[in-house]
Amino acid sequence: MQAYFDLLITIGLVSTLLPAGILLYSAKQRIQSFEYRHKKLTYGASFLLFLGAVILLYGSYVEPRLLITNEQTVDLPGIEHPFTIALVSDFQLGVYNQTSHVSRVVDRIISLRPDIVMLAGDQLDNTPGDVDETVYLTPLSRLVETGIPVYAVPGNHEYGVGGKRNSADNLRLFGDISASAAKAFTDLGITYMTNTLVTTTIQGQDIAIFGGDSYLAEKLSFDILTNKPETIPTIALIHNPGAVWLATKQDIDLMLSGHTHGGQIRFPFVGPLGRLDEPIPTDWYQGLQQVDDNTQLFVTSGTGESGTRARLFNPPEVVFLKVE
Repeated sequence: MQAYFDLLITIGLVSTLLPAGILLYSAKQRIQSFEYRHKKLTYGASFLLFLGAVILLYGSYVEPRLLITNEQTVDLPGIEHPFTIALVSDFQLGVYNQTSHVSRVVDRIISLRPDIVMLAGDQLDNTPGDVDETVYLTPLSRLVETGIPVYAVPGNHEYGVGGKRNSADNLRLFGDISASAAKAFTDLGITYMTNTLVTTTIQGQDIAIFGGDSYLAEKLSFDILTNKPETIPTIALIHNPGAVWLATKQDIDLMLSGHTHGGQIRFPFVGPLGRLDEPIPTDWYQGLQQVDDNTQLFVTSGTGESGTRARLFNPPEVVFLKVE
């Protein structure tokens, strides 16, 4: 897979740099050529081709290696004692992102000193091969060692599932590694949640945390929320934001998700280039949204890439949420 995408990148570079070089050569050396007679037009076309090559190189090799901190304040009813959450999603650990990537993210989280950490699924890419991708999760143990509570949920990649929910087009991409993922997180001291409800106190604030199982794998169930205290705010950690319409029926105040990667490639005035078959507007592929009178949704662009290693105008991020 890596060789395939590297080949595509190489083809893209050859397809831009070679014509640009030919045009410039003709504009300078071939006196009888169209390019020589129309140098301004030729230089403009060459510039655009060179710019395309620079963007391809930047989006393939530079921006995917960046890591920004996205700070966001969320106002929730019933919050008397503010607290902070570090939200991370979509490590996609495998061919491109491995232990060093996780270590960089952990360093950033520790520097932010959040009260809790939430990992919103697709931490493993689940690509074919004999490599145990769970070994790349090891740096997460440093979060537990610092005393920060860490909660995690699976995404669709842990189940090897993609495509459309409740459809004949629902695809099983690779094998189901959800059990080994659950064990790896649990062994690291991380609370791994699959339709699990936890009530806890953070900085003096009582909250309920619901960790949902995979929406695309048709594992998500809200049944346990019948046991939820009604007097405290509820935060749901669910990988796929397409589940938000179900969450609005469950007295959930804030739902935290990933999955979209923000579209991976975003263009000004256009938005996300990568589109998913999810029942949400593309404007909701990243950031905070007020879904209805009771429920807010925050979607992170994540830290990894699915498919080709491409990001543009949409760098990997660690989200620092101030809940108040």
